[in-house]
Amino acid sequence: MITKEQMLAFCFTEQKTLKPKAECRAGLINMLILEDGVDIDAAEDLIDKNLREWNLWGEPTLEELLREDTVENSL
Repeated sequence: MITKEQMLAFCFTEQKTLKPKAECRAGLINMLILEDGVDIDAAEDLIDKNLREWNLWGEPTLEELLREDTVENSL
């Protein structure tokens, strides 16, 4: 099975620039399904978990989004 380090490396080009998130996510999911025989839902869950953990694209976390929503609703 592909390692977390290999998955992370896949998200970068040969020039060490970050690939678009959609390209990285789709490629990793396909790899898990086609090469490792992982179930589609399990592959999506694993990749989404790792992408959130790595936070390569600087997106707000679920906690930050919920906190912002709570602050906006209290104003």
